[in-house]
Amino acid sequence: MDGKFLFLPFGFWVTVIGLITAYLLFRLIRIFFYKKTEGVIVKSEVKKVENQISYDAYYPLVEYEYQVDGKTYRSNKIFLTNLESDYNTIKKIVDKFPVGKKITIYYNPFKPEDSLLKRNYHTGMFIQTLVFFGMLSVFLYTLFIDIMGQGTTIDELAKIVKGILHRVIYGEE
Repeated sequence: MDGKFLFLPFGFWVTVIGLITAYLLFRLIRIFFYKKTEGVIVKSEVKKVENQISYDAYYPLVEYEYQVDGKTYRSNKIFLTNLESDYNTIKKIVDKFPVGKKITIYYNPFKPEDSLLKRNYHTGMFIQTLVFFGMLSVFLYTLFIDIMGQGTTIDELAKIVKGILHRVIYGEE
C-alpha cells in the first residue's frame, strides 16, 4: 500500500473528534451568555452508575428548582456534560450542594428549562480537548513530514509550508 494514504483513516477520526470538541466548545461559549437567577437545592445524593462491568462509577444527582418569569422549573444539570467518576470525587461535588441551599442558576434566556449550576470545563471535557489537539498534532506531523516532506530537508519543508500558508492567507500562487 502506498504510504501517502495511510493518514486518511487517522484524519477521519481527527475530524470526528474535532467536530465533537468544536460542538462542546461552542456550547461552552454559549453558556456564558446565560442569565442568572436564584434557586434552591431540593435533592442532593451520590448515585451509582448501573450496568457498569469493570469498576464502580458514580454520578452526582443534584436537583434544584428556580423561577423565570413566574414559572417554576426543576433541573438536575450541574455541568455542560454529564460527569461520572469515583465515589470520593462525586461525594465532594454533592457536598457542595446540600438540600435547602440557595444557589445561583444559569439558564438559557430563550429556553428557560435549559439550565446548569457550573459554567466551566470539568476534567472530562479538558481531557477530550487535549486528546483532540494531540491527535491533530500527530495528523499534521504525518501530513507535512511523511507525505509532503518525504526526502526533503527541513528548509525545503519550511518553504512548502510557507507556500501553503501564503496561498491560504494571501491568495498568492
